[in-house]
Amino acid sequence: MVATFNPRAEAMRQQLLGGGPGVPPVLQNHPTQSVTTIDRWKSLLFGIPFLLCGAFVWVSALNILPSRKHAPDWLIALVGSFFLLGGVFFITHGVHGILKEAAHDREAAAHPDQPWIADYHWNREGFTFSAFSAMLSRLFPALFWYAFLIPFFWVGVHVHGTGRAFLVGAVLFALIGLVFWVRWAKMFMELLRYGNAFLAFDDFPFYPGGMLRTRLRTPRHFEAFQELTVTFRCVQERYELRGMGRDRSTQVVCHELYREVANFTRERLMGAAASSYLPLSFRVPENQPTTRLSDTPPTYWEIEVRGKADRASYEAYFLVPVYRTP
Repeated sequence: MVATFNPRAEAMRQQLLGGGPGVPPVLQNHPTQSVTTIDRWKSLLFGIPFLLCGAFVWVSALNILPSRKHAPDWLIALVGSFFLLGGVFFITHGVHGILKEAAHDREAAAHPDQPWIADYHWNREGFTFSAFSAMLSRLFPALFWYAFLIPFFWVGVHVHGTGRAFLVGAVLFALIGLVFWVRWAKMFMELLRYGNAFLAFDDFPFYPGGMLRTRLRTPRHFEAFQELTVTFRCVQERYELRGMGRDRSTQVVCHELYREVANFTRERLMGAAASSYLPLSFRVPENQPTTRLSDTPPTYWEIEVRGKADRASYEAYFLVPVYRTP
């Protein structure tokens, strides 16, 4: 399989994706392995003030301590829940990272010639893409977005004068939030129509300079695809400052270090549907970094599969183990 290279198209693609001279292109709306931009002890310590603040607000809502209230108890409890859940999230994430780092160090010392054992909990048979988990990853942000807007709607309805500005702002942000539901609906339709997917490994692991041979287990309604695009790429996540002025924040950004694309027509897909597996093969470049999922932020190799169909489109991501032996 040979990947073609068009310098003009590549330059345009880098400009659109946010790259530039000497900077790998950015993958927009790409799923990340990093949960947040802080890890381990930083995350744990960052979550403690949120947890304490949320607990204090809940104490006020439950009338355990006397306090002046300008909103109903349920609204106060809702605001307290935002802080409480945020604190629990960061603390849990931090503790998980600390335990994961300790486990990685133990495994690395026990298996110095097999870095993949300490790096990630691989299934040697292959990698499963959970469409259900992907759907939930879109559902929870959508629910949180509208729950966050509830206090602003309450102020807009019950506070005269300046409250109208809160109401207008809440309505505008609610309309913007429809993007979350559109993306969630897309993933929900993919889940119902195609279900989960599995990428079987012919070898384990794969080495730079060698061949990566896998078999994609065809999902339900595989024969409905008009075209299937398979991308083999190396992704490096970075924590970067984005925005302007006071709106600047650190975000997880996915950079594409390497890519190779294979396109499958409907005729080729019909043969794969009969055998239930679609064979895929790519040459792993020698001059690219290997998988480091234990790093913060991580670097990893993946296979992205996108299918075009008349009804629900298809999208799946599979991590693949690419390592060097010491």
